[in-house]
Amino acid sequence: MRVTVTGATGTLGLASVHMLIRAGHQVRAFVRSPEHFRRRCSEERVEVVQGNILDRADVATAMEGAEAVVHCVDFPPRQFALNWDAVRHALEGVRPSGQFVMPGNVWVYGPPQTERVGPDHPKASPARLGAVLADLEKAVLAQGATIVHLPEVYGPGVWKGRLRTSFERALAGKTVWFPGDLDRPCEFLYIEDAARALIAPLGRRQARGTDYTAPGYAPITPRVFVSLIFKATGRPPRLRSLPLAWLRVMDLLRPERRALREFSYLLQCPILLDGTRIRHDLGWTPEVDYADGVRRTVRWFRKLKREVIAAAEALAPSNPTQAETGWQIRRL
Repeated sequence: MRVTVTGATGTLGLASVHMLIRAGHQVRAFVRSPEHFRRRCSEERVEVVQGNILDRADVATAMEGAEAVVHCVDFPPRQFALNWDAVRHALEGVRPSGQFVMPGNVWVYGPPQTERVGPDHPKASPARLGAVLADLEKAVLAQGATIVHLPEVYGPGVWKGRLRTSFERALAGKTVWFPGDLDRPCEFLYIEDAARALIAPLGRRQARGTDYTAPGYAPITPRVFVSLIFKATGRPPRLRSLPLAWLRVMDLLRPERRALREFSYLLQCPILLDGTRIRHDLGWTPEVDYADGVRRTVRWFRKLKREVIAAAEALAPSNPTQAETGWQIRRL
């Protein structure tokens, strides 16, 4: 299929681009900065279109001739209302017969009423932002679009979040502080599996207007997951629980996180997703287990560090002092 990916420079967008190529689709990346995208993806088979998702004309250009769109634009909480316009423009651009797929998360759900949360579980988040997101999803599904809800993702190319911080601190030999109970069951999803879930609905009529939930590989506890990270780094585990009261104070001090304070209930009542429908309709199941996913991610971080050091050495004078070289590395 001819597929346009919006937000193609972001974590899920870029992973979807790579997965679409692997699956043999024709891919167009809609991005704000082609240069930034090309630094992350050098695949020549990807057509790159520059534009602003909030500009209808730009979106129309990006959608021209597309049979489907994987919509991965996601504005931060303080600008969340812009997501409505972004979704509206993308839907308009791919109509009348095109397919629209977008990722969802667990923010729309309140405390779980069942052991596994599936597509039919009530979307009754006590958080204001979760309720707004549920309204957006309802409007999108009414237009025949597809939503794939994902748990927290990790892996190469994941640039934000507590899991990335956990990998960085473990690789540096520092203590990993993980919020809440370290022995509560939770789940995470490797980034490639998440991208496969997002493109799985393409070309499937039964996926139109359908809500899916794509679970992690299996339930796991933060203690076990972080221990796998330290094992992959070859270091003894150093893990501490971050009290939720401390987390709330930190969120108050960081403006970009204030809107997320209402989601602290998810740390006390973790949500495990039910993959029955997506497995039955689309044949999708997670493939990368935690041990393998963690090893791949640690290798990626180490490769990234080597590239940074090489770039620092290339920028350094021909006969740098040790202090000068160290300054270049820290600066990068």
